[in-house]
Amino acid sequence: METYKLIITTNDRYLGAGTDATVCVKITGVTGNDTKWTDLDHFFQDDFERGKAELYTVEHEGDTVGEPVVVQLKLTGILESDGWLCDDVIVEYNGHRYEFPVFDWIEGGEVAVTRGEATLPQNVTHPQCRELRSKEVENNLKKFEWQPPAVSDKELSWGVNRYMKAAHYFELPSILRRTQGKLESMAGSGLTVALNAGKNLFNNLFSNLKTLDDYRELYKYVVCFVAMYMLYNTWKTDKEFGRQVLTGISPLAFERCTKIPNGCDVTNEHVCGLLAEGKTLESEIKAGKIYIADYSHTYDVERNDIPGSNKKFVCADCRAIFYVNPQGDFLPIAIQLCPNDEETVHTPLGNEHDWLLAKMYFRASVRSTHEWIYHYLQTHAASETFCIAMFRNLPRNHPMYKLLRQHVRTAPAINTDARVLLVPNGSLANKSNHLSKLNAPSSVRKSYKTFNLNQLDIPACLKRKGLDDPNLLPNFHYRDDALDVWKAMEQYVANVVNHHYTCDKDIKEDYELQSFMFDVAHEGFGWQDNDLRGFPDKLNTRYELIHMATIIIFASSAQHAAVNFGQMETYRFIPNAPGSMILPPHKRGEADEQRVMDSLPGVVVSSILISFSFALSEYAKDELFLGDVPDRLFTDPKVIEMQVNFKQELSKLQTKFEERNKKLKYAYTYLLPDKIPISIAI
Repeated sequence: METYKLIITTNDRYLGAGTDATVCVKITGVTGNDTKWTDLDHFFQDDFERGKAELYTVEHEGDTVGEPVVVQLKLTGILESDGWLCDDVIVEYNGHRYEFPVFDWIEGGEVAVTRGEATLPQNVTHPQCRELRSKEVENNLKKFEWQPPAVSDKELSWGVNRYMKAAHYFELPSILRRTQGKLESMAGSGLTVALNAGKNLFNNLFSNLKTLDDYRELYKYVVCFVAMYMLYNTWKTDKEFGRQVLTGISPLAFERCTKIPNGCDVTNEHVCGLLAEGKTLESEIKAGKIYIADYSHTYDVERNDIPGSNKKFVCADCRAIFYVNPQGDFLPIAIQLCPNDEETVHTPLGNEHDWLLAKMYFRASVRSTHEWIYHYLQTHAASETFCIAMFRNLPRNHPMYKLLRQHVRTAPAINTDARVLLVPNGSLANKSNHLSKLNAPSSVRKSYKTFNLNQLDIPACLKRKGLDDPNLLPNFHYRDDALDVWKAMEQYVANVVNHHYTCDKDIKEDYELQSFMFDVAHEGFGWQDNDLRGFPDKLNTRYELIHMATIIIFASSAQHAAVNFGQMETYRFIPNAPGSMILPPHKRGEADEQRVMDSLPGVVVSSILISFSFALSEYAKDELFLGDVPDRLFTDPKVIEMQVNFKQELSKLQTKFEERNKKLKYAYTYLLPDKIPISIAI
């Protein structure tokens, strides 16, 4: 008789993880023989309760099964539809322990898992394991379906990368659902913003916004960054304006200026009084001291309707010119609100209200572009495409599945909610945004036409934009921290990849990996126009895989943190960063205090903007941060050591960044490792 001792653990982070159904197990051994299906049940005891690890025994008589290579689980009885989230099964046999990571829901069918050692498909020799692996991929291709191709621009999926086929959150496969902590955090945020908005609307019945300071009352009940009080005493200053562009939440939205672009009428005469003595605009451009943020691309993007009005929001197609002065300050020296209209060029040398209002128009353009391009398209949407392709093509024993899963798994849930609640025409978030059309922000569709993998390759992106030289551009803390985190992440990924792939030949022969990349490139990003947007549809070397995996993980963790969690801090005070503007851009001499107030959004739109900024800036109660490993998918001690080393490297970076921040008036915290969630969940 052969005896197998089983330790089975039920997950503790998800609602409904436990089950009242009867759990049955069957073990396949190295000989190819199986045990019989065995009911796992303790008399007079609730088995498989949430968070519990329980011991069971399976005894087998007959042909030798041998050491276990496959564990099959299924639910039976009248409650077999009651799903169960199993973490893992540890099998003890002849004095040895074998780990079988599951970390998946078992619902109305059998789930078969192999041992935890990550393996490449070409190296699997056991026939049952090969068959199991093939069936798993076959089933997942049906379970994780791409959204069907859109046939017109009235459909949400037109002109963007592909995502999960799910009309709403509850149509997602259970493995993509949220933890209890995340559900509770979202409910709490929703209640907070509802109360704040309700209070604002009630107060609006009796008083209107008459001064800029009145906007402070609109976020009274959602304040969560009290340490930033000083920002709201200095927001009007050019130094603070420049700081928010340089080290704010849209850090890749500007570049070094090599020449004044067509349509921009800023000349040396406009700014000569703002440059160092003896310097000209042309000489400072050559010296690498001039930078430009260009939002003129919004010129043909249709503006949204103002709620309750037959007018449309205004978004200035503006450009801003910045100067790194001899003291190292990053300062705005000119803003042109309308291309080819010199009268809309404003500088700090002009009328005080002209300049302040010009900065507001610029910040309004920044806000929309940040939200939909740098935040949604380049992190949320990209991560979901990677996620679906991964689940479709990589079985759970593939090393890249084990590496990538925790970083991409959560994106479809928040994105599916966004496609229901935020993106569609008529949604509250859409109504408050000045750039929207036909059920999706048209700015996303326009930007997707030129979207490219290089935009997610942060070191290359910084170099291409001319932002990589700290001597020319000091105090660019995003660049410094992002490159440090990237380097640590890349080293960790390289260690994992090189451990499992001994040579480039292993990469080429890994047909599951090649299917994954083909799906990413052709079905994910190039589905509509056959433009793969720089994504390779095959990988040939270990370096290429390391680079691709680093891009995926960074976009889904660090980059999202950099562009997301400062939203409430930046956007809660509407005059600092309006989400929408009401009046057309002004020419020189047209602005006064009343024109400034009349140009800003009212209570309703402002409350919506503040509410979503708060909701998107909140960490979950059970948030996991970079370096955390919630699921023990890797069981190899060498890989576990790599994970520990990565965590230690991040800890060193944490200390380095904190020491730097002590010397700053405003600490740059968005890329502190202990503030970078491992994935996109909000």
